[in-house]
Amino acid sequence: MFQLTRGSLKKILDGNNVADPILQITQMKNIQNNMDGMTRYKVTLFDGETQHTFGILATQKNALVESNQLRIGSVIKLEEFAANVLSKDPPKVVIILLNFEILGEMDANSKQQPAATISQPNKHVQNENIEPNKSINQNKAKSFFDKKEADFEKPQSANPPGTFNGFKVFGISSLNPYQNKWAIKARVTNKSNIRTYSNARGEGKLFNVELIDNTGEIRANGFNDQVDKFYEMLQIDQVYYISKATLKTANKQYCRLDNDYEMTFNNETVIQPCDETDNLPRINLNLAKISDISNHAANDFVDVIGVVKSVGDCMTIVTKSTNKELKKRELSIVDNSECAITATLWGKQAEDYDSSDSFPVILLKGAKVGDYNGRTLSVTSTTVVQINPDIPEAHTVKGWFEQGGSESEIQDLSSQGAGGSGMGAGTSIIGHTNWKFLDQLKDEKLGMGDKADYFSTKAYVLYAKKDNSMYTACPGENCTKKIFDQNDGTYRCEKCARNYPNFKWRMILNINLADFADSNWATCFQETAETILGIGTEELGELKNSNDPKFDEVFSECAFKEFNFKLRAKMETYNDERRVKVSAVTVEPIDYVQSGRRILEKIKQFAKEQV
Repeated sequence: MFQLTRGSLKKILDGNNVADPILQITQMKNIQNNMDGMTRYKVTLFDGETQHTFGILATQKNALVESNQLRIGSVIKLEEFAANVLSKDPPKVVIILLNFEILGEMDANSKQQPAATISQPNKHVQNENIEPNKSINQNKAKSFFDKKEADFEKPQSANPPGTFNGFKVFGISSLNPYQNKWAIKARVTNKSNIRTYSNARGEGKLFNVELIDNTGEIRANGFNDQVDKFYEMLQIDQVYYISKATLKTANKQYCRLDNDYEMTFNNETVIQPCDETDNLPRINLNLAKISDISNHAANDFVDVIGVVKSVGDCMTIVTKSTNKELKKRELSIVDNSECAITATLWGKQAEDYDSSDSFPVILLKGAKVGDYNGRTLSVTSTTVVQINPDIPEAHTVKGWFEQGGSESEIQDLSSQGAGGSGMGAGTSIIGHTNWKFLDQLKDEKLGMGDKADYFSTKAYVLYAKKDNSMYTACPGENCTKKIFDQNDGTYRCEKCARNYPNFKWRMILNINLADFADSNWATCFQETAETILGIGTEELGELKNSNDPKFDEVFSECAFKEFNFKLRAKMETYNDERRVKVSAVTVEPIDYVQSGRRILEKIKQFAKEQV
């Protein structure tokens, strides 16, 4: 028979601290939250004298119920809890069971009540959750609900041990929306840039940080005034006390941390730097080998560490959804699973990446898996990126690379149909690993599927079509639509719904490509067209306007020039006719050293297959 801690529930509800009370679970009920769809368990607690019918099990403890370790009759030692007032009239308090030890179980009907010492009360205690089994002198105890708010929030000293801002410091894993009096001590592991948004309620700005302690991680968001107040204060790798933030169910579309909840800073939030780190972890990783990423579905988030074998140039693309220009840079990452994958950096990260660093180790925490052209990784706004991190896994993969891994035959997950190839096989040009000859475009029916196919080829430009190769475009920012001459000195953009006094030139160049096997037409846009013609669009436009004969020469001089192309093949419908359209994603001059190495590697591979 276990010795329950008699009177402990009354003390807890009166706002007193009770250390590790021994309680029994006498009833349990599964309740469904319609707001977030999560399952919670409501329990009735018994301390040998009274029952409290409104206890809630913290969701991280649900598994104990589902595995039948915690059930009706179980006796627990309650090591961590929170008592929150839901209403004062009628009085209603919820006790959150955050952390406890299961001691065993006893008959829930016995309740450890010797008949000689039990007397029925004349009236119930004024709390609808308390069912007393003996009379209580209510005049001797100050009621929990008679206390003023200041009685709870005012700390007895600046910050007594284990508290901050008058509240007990909890572990991140124990936080939930039922708590309203808590504090945490956590390290910032990631911080986003300040972003802007616009919706029906107006415009605003926001940022988010990721926090970690010894129990778990959580994402915190700040909006508008909180951006001004906290953005500069919160710095990566620093430790802070935080209290009085709002907790809500996490939006898993944007938050990939292993936590059911996320935090939002509000006007009452208090944040203070903390010099005592208590050996808080710097990052929480669930590393996947690159070879295992093929088993992940698109839009999954993974943690990866590897060596950056090759770096692409920072390129500018125009997004279809917003028609805005965006910077991107592709990296080829390898690890000791002898696989490679292409990871894409975006925006400022793409511009700031130091491509002069030779074969650095890169850590990506929370990179997004893509499924076009095999498997790829994308660095999102919440991805943690670290170069040469000082962790054991980084030293392991670097050692593998330097002790022969760089010469291993590597399978590239980001190229469809590309088997194992040595790292000398031309992989210094990012995206140029899925090499094809032009006849394979038809033979392998590239572009005939539901998604576009990407491949690389080395080919000559046979002919560049100058007719309709240029058009006058809107000079507005992030707009490339064609504009129309109003014959009054202005030009009209229908998309922007305004007139402009000028325009800018844009190029759409159709070229005929050929290698030893076949030829094919491809379309080049702006930057790729400029690379092939060897001239800027505005300069070419001036030649066109002035009827300069050099305009024709530009198109003829590019004939029989050889380039490395990364091409996109996709089935499209034009005038009710379905055909595969090929467009150039990148165009680069030939690196003959790398090209020779690639050919030699293919010869070696072919020789092995003949043995």
